Amino acid sequence: MKISNFIVRSASILAVALPFVSATPVTARDQLEYEYIVVGSGAGGGPLACRLAMAGHNTLLIEAGNDQNGNINISVPGYQAVVTNDPKLRWDMFVNHYQDQERAMQDPKYTWEVAPYQYHVGSDPPPPAGAKPLGILYPRAGTLGGCVTHNALILITPHASDWDNIASITGDESWAAVNMNQYLDKVYEWLPVEPTDPTILLSDLQLTQHLAGGAAVMGVGPDPLAAVTGLTNTLLNDPNSRLNPARDSTEGFFQIPLIMESGTRTAVRDFIADTVQKGYPLTIRQNCHVTKINFDNSTTPQATGVNFLDGNSLYRASPLSGGTSTPGSATATKEVIISGGAFSTIQLLKLSGIGPASELQQFNISVVSNLPGVGQNMQDRYEIPVNVKHNNSFPILNGCTFDSKPDDACLTRWQDNPYILAQRGAYATNGLAATMGVRSNYASTTDLDLYIFAGPVDFTGYFPDWNDAAVADHQHFSWYTLKAHTRNQAGTVELRSADPLDTPVINFNYFDTGTTAGGADELDLLAMVQAVNMSREALRRYYDYDVLGGTAFVEVEPGEEVQSTEEVGEYIKQRAWGHHASCTAAIGADDDPNAVLDSQFRVRGVQNLRVVDASVFPRIPGIFIQAPIFMISEKAADVILNG
Repeated sequence: MKISNFIVRSASILAVALPFVSATPVTARDQLEYEYIVVGSGAGGGPLACRLAMAGHNTLLIEAGNDQNGNINISVPGYQAVVTNDPKLRWDMFVNHYQDQERAMQDPKYTWEVAPYQYHVGSDPPPPAGAKPLGILYPRAGTLGGCVTHNALILITPHASDWDNIASITGDESWAAVNMNQYLDKVYEWLPVEPTDPTILLSDLQLTQHLAGGAAVMGVGPDPLAAVTGLTNTLLNDPNSRLNPARDSTEGFFQIPLIMESGTRTAVRDFIADTVQKGYPLTIRQNCHVTKINFDNSTTPQATGVNFLDGNSLYRASPLSGGTSTPGSATATKEVIISGGAFSTIQLLKLSGIGPASELQQFNISVVSNLPGVGQNMQDRYEIPVNVKHNNSFPILNGCTFDSKPDDACLTRWQDNPYILAQRGAYATNGLAATMGVRSNYASTTDLDLYIFAGPVDFTGYFPDWNDAAVADHQHFSWYTLKAHTRNQAGTVELRSADPLDTPVINFNYFDTGTTAGGADELDLLAMVQAVNMSREALRRYYDYDVLGGTAFVEVEPGEEVQSTEEVGEYIKQRAWGHHASCTAAIGADDDPNAVLDSQFRVRGVQNLRVVDASVFPRIPGIFIQAPIFMISEKAADVILNG
């Protein structure tokens, strides 16, 4: 898909959802005292705050956004793309894959700002004079429930090696995989998970034909004469099976578990609402942007609370920002826990005097704890597509406009039908029904390191209004790869200024500009090349199932002219993206100068301050990031409550 010269304007849309908890009145600010303050309501902070409150502790959960209950975009699984562009909850973070901007601009997703929150995407022709280069869009969410409220709903549980590695680094056996399983049990107490209903394949034989091609690549291709029923049985395979002791290394063709119940998205936001409604001592402060952690410095610095600004959409990542704010503060008699994610947690720690002394001094920030590892070690996945286009549309998408307008027939079907035999239709899924689970020839362990997904969508990564481009027609199909256990640890998050409403500077330092020791960059790249070749093999095997009647297609991305390992590799280095930023405030050993946290999530050099979110991992875990974050949230609650 060519997205050059693509101008996007963000509509100023007013929020329509009514929050279930109102903000604390201004007159009560001097009475804001709690046992625990949790900053950030996403996968790390939300469950933790609920557990602390359920144990009887007076807990304040602070969220920079607000509750979008009633917003249809956060409920429909099929809207997992459009919700990332909803101005009521979206944060547009722009990042650098490469610090060399000429190289970065080779990616057609590269974005300039031509006016406030108006964007130009693509490098040909050049943008208007005076346009500000921004980089690559990295969607985040400012809303109750955090990014879990706008993500792709996929729940793949981490590998045992992810936990055993932390146990080995720290010497803390409570991190061993055999012990961490109890926290997955705790997650499943409140988190519903189900796959796409496989009977939906009966409504689209062309889609079935594509998935059969993928199954064939994995050695489980169904009999062409019974492809629909055979494939439906194949898609009963659960990639999160806890019955298979070799699950982490078992290749196959799997269903995709989704965080939903009866075809409706439900997750952290609902757990928080349920906890409040049951009367536990959990206070939600919405539209509240924390600007600083406060410390008592009389002895060893001790976190005592936070300063904040009350106001709607204050952070400049929000397209609705620019409103007025009112300052305030809150006190914690026990602990402050920061759960803002791999970017925002780092920004808040540094603004509060925790981080590399040299960087803090550049912004005249007093050093509370000189921790050089804060904002270092950032890691992510690499993702890349192989997209094709048919002459005809996929029947499963008939009537789907993906915008909740009156003519969105798929929304009416989703609203009016029960979750039985796929009666709720295409919107009761995130659009991805199956995946190839693969251990590449270049994997660093015995674990699977490639998930190769399939769906009737034109997905090429993130850029302003990517959601509209992905479904501009219903003729595209994508096999796209997610590379797990990536080796690149060279990403950084740095302050742009001392203004807490500014976004930070985010550099991922992809491939040869990142970790190269031992050929790390080439090994990751070759694994991705292998995945592209497997995607193309699935497209070739599609024609083995011509009996299903699917039409021919042409390859659009990377294109038939891109064939050699070198050509495919260059395509990947130019176009790859990621969406699981992590590891920026890593847990580590006591003698590691770059370790930010100890094994109990405590920030080194201070007291009564912890971090619980994606930034705590020393190495990026598993396949998808949210399941391990849920698990560390439950573990952190256990550590805080039980020692």
